[in-house]
Amino acid sequence: MAVPTPTPPPIQPPHDAAADGPKLKIEKFADAGIACLKFSGTIDEAFEGKKLGQTATGDVLVIDLGNVKKISSFGIREWVDFVGAAAKQVKQLYLIECSPKVIDQLNMVANFAGGGRVYSFYAPFRCDYCDSEQRVLLQVDKDHETIKSMKLAERPCPSCKEGMYFDEDGATFFSYVIGQDKFELPTEVAAFLATKLNYAVSDLNRKLRVDKVIDGTTTYVKLSGDLERGFPRDKLAEGLEGTAIVDLGSVGRIEPAGAAEWRGFVKIATPLVDRLYLANVPPAVLEKLCSKDDLGPKAQVVTLTLPYACAGCGTTSGQLIDVGEHHGLLKFATAPELRCTACKAAMTCEASEALMAALAGLPKPTADAELVKSIGMLRERALVTTKRLDKRTLPPQVTTPPPPQRSSLVVPVLAALLALVLAAAGFLAYQRFGKDKPAETKAGAITDRSAAARPAWITADAPATATCSDTAQGLSCVGVSSLVARQDDAEDEAADAAYDAVANAIAVRIADTEWKRAVLPIYAAARDAKLAAFDRDPASTTARRDVREARKAVAQLLRTTAAGAVPAVPTGRYWEEYANADGKRYLAFAQVTLGRTDVDHLVSHYIAPARALGATAVELFPLVGWRHPKLERGAIVTVLQDGPLQSAGITEQSILLAVGGRDIADAPSFQRFARDEHDSLLDKGGVLRLKVQTTDPAPREFTYTVKPQTPETPQHGKKPHGRDGAGPSGGVNIWDRYGGNKGAGRDDPTQ
Repeated sequence: MAVPTPTPPPIQPPHDAAADGPKLKIEKFADAGIACLKFSGTIDEAFEGKKLGQTATGDVLVIDLGNVKKISSFGIREWVDFVGAAAKQVKQLYLIECSPKVIDQLNMVANFAGGGRVYSFYAPFRCDYCDSEQRVLLQVDKDHETIKSMKLAERPCPSCKEGMYFDEDGATFFSYVIGQDKFELPTEVAAFLATKLNYAVSDLNRKLRVDKVIDGTTTYVKLSGDLERGFPRDKLAEGLEGTAIVDLGSVGRIEPAGAAEWRGFVKIATPLVDRLYLANVPPAVLEKLCSKDDLGPKAQVVTLTLPYACAGCGTTSGQLIDVGEHHGLLKFATAPELRCTACKAAMTCEASEALMAALAGLPKPTADAELVKSIGMLRERALVTTKRLDKRTLPPQVTTPPPPQRSSLVVPVLAALLALVLAAAGFLAYQRFGKDKPAETKAGAITDRSAAARPAWITADAPATATCSDTAQGLSCVGVSSLVARQDDAEDEAADAAYDAVANAIAVRIADTEWKRAVLPIYAAARDAKLAAFDRDPASTTARRDVREARKAVAQLLRTTAAGAVPAVPTGRYWEEYANADGKRYLAFAQVTLGRTDVDHLVSHYIAPARALGATAVELFPLVGWRHPKLERGAIVTVLQDGPLQSAGITEQSILLAVGGRDIADAPSFQRFARDEHDSLLDKGGVLRLKVQTTDPAPREFTYTVKPQTPETPQHGKKPHGRDGAGPSGGVNIWDRYGGNKGAGRDDPTQ
């Protein structure tokens, strides 16, 4: 638990009624960009609100007001200064467990919340039978309908079990809270409150969630929530290989059954992986699940969290410890000496004896510094998805939505339909503000342009973005370049962005379930991560290069695989030259248009199946260039049934590149080459070789041994006794099972 903050005795106002109340005490907690201030006692003029508010740091500030007994008139002034200053320092501000006294002030004092939002609060109840007053905690998410009704039903008194009633006028008491929309806490904030401070957050936020990122031969898994009986140990272990990293930083309560399931997972995963690294291990997990027997021969703790308290500023926080770096101290059950990042004072480790004893038994990890550093990067990539899913919970007054032109790039592919609507809205806004508005003021003055005025098809001008919109003729996609030093570079970048937007628009229109299940996972995470990295730091050379290379690859694949349905060059082009202190810079725009018939053709083209040897494959989809920018051709496996490819170890979502040394240009060529190569081996037997792009950076070779065919041992992919399948005693048609539709001819192109 937190250590109370040492604070000087508050100055008591001579005639303030609050002087008889308890002195103000503030406890501070912080972890990974989230901070919590817990207030207890009386808020009066001794509270230096503005000074405290200016010290707030991080992305999220949570203020716990459950133990505030009184707020004096002078205290209100200091409080408003505090929340006003704090709101300028952080991105999100939440008030939790507000006492009835706080609710009174929220109802009466303007800006008492300072732009923050009330998540939970106490409602006063009274029991006449035992003459006691009680409080009931309400949350704006799960109790939303009750709050809207402004009526609370009687509840049993915890003291005497008789009925107690809500002791306030509902219309008055709920007047402030009822003005808020229903919202849920973001997952990371809920995890912080539940795991770090043991707050009771809604059951939904405690349910275990798994986020997974695959980077080459490394698999990163982030667990958020409680370890319970339903822990999916088998599903989690399935498919693990190479290096596996399990991030346990957001694990909360550990039930005995959940602990048993976790140990089962470690045993299952041990023979499957080269090494199992545990990262950001919290104290509870370290105490209960990190003994020598629990870890087994391959699991290692690489980073862990220890509780520290600062005597200087009173902050209690979890500090991340690199086990490899500090193993010389940890093996003697000694915590590293650290200094507070806020005030630089020495901190004291508050770990229990059991936790310190667990430190001594940890093996020295074999992970190098680069792998430990990569954990933070992988965690950020996992959070991209998490934040995207939690975006609906963020307070509107503290979250700035992205510009409409960004929407088609930073949201998941399946949400891009919204981007099309926003792009149309962007066109109307553009017409309103004029066509000659510079791209951005810091770009400088326009000194030259390719036309007298911007074309009407340009609806947005934020650098390095793209939008698509429906038109009367079909589809119009516009790409915008970065501000670059060369005109030709700007024009190429704008064109690639437009083609990438076309591919994304086609993906949105594909409704085929098998296609979405197999193709989307190949590129969606890579696309989201690269665009998010660029959005966070547009000046980053690496982020900009990653996006440009990916878009260039997508554009090339789209032109190669679209079967002539996409124009080889942009439909429209336009550029502007700017002059500033850095010299000349160019901003280019490119438009790619498609007719409705072409759009429908592309949707059908990319989902058209080709079948051979128990596998169903489709055309290589251009957006795969975000994950594999060097690919130029191939076919994606969407469905695998019993057959040679499955027996060879190939899985769904694999990209087939060659069979028997023959390059696969598209899905039909896969079907033709696979059958021909397999059939050619049937007489004497041999090895069928396939070149495949898996999740690994480099392609891999898979093999399947074809045995010589005899009348008694028919092979996959060919009918017994030749093409007609007329075998003795009417043998089973194995081709029907592995090669295509039952009853169709051997060379039927529909197979």
